[in-house]
Parts: sequence; structure tokens; C-alpha cells
Amino acid sequence: MKTLKIGNLTLRVPIIQGGLGVGVSLSGLASAVATDGGIGVISCAGFGLLYRDSSRSFQESGVFGLNEELRKAREKTSGKIVVHIM
Repeated sequence: MKTLKIGNLTLRVPIIQGGLGVGVSLSGLASAVATDGGIGVISCAGFGLLYRDSSRSFQESGVFGLNEELRKAREKTSGKIVVHIM
């Protein structure tokens, strides 16, 4: 496969994972795609539900969930990770 260039970013594998929504596009999938040379995507959809026990409000739970998933992804890969916010 040819490399993909986006601005000054060059991807070894021309794959950008889609934002798959509630509970699917999390750190595990995103970091696997990024480790293999593509762009991994963490989707924020539903973080307020997935992390509802971490905070008193839906909004705070969502922010906490995003921070947690980004932290986990950074622990697993040095590849490219982006966030899909609907």
C-alpha cells in the first residue's frame, strides 16, 4: 500500500479508523489501529453513560471518560490517535 500524507503527517498504512460510537471506538481499538500505522479514533459518544459512576453529572462523566480513554491509549501506543466528537 502507498503511504498517506495529510499535511506534514505521513501514515505508513493509509487507514483512518471510523468513529464507531458508544463503547466501540475506545482506547483498545484506537491504539491497535495506531500501532499498526493508521490513525486510531476514540469516539466520545456515550462517555457520560460508560463512565456514569465516576462523577455526579453526565457532562463531568463524559470529560472524565475522554481523559481516561486518552490516557489508556497513550499507554498502549505512540501512534496517531484522534478524537471523534459528535
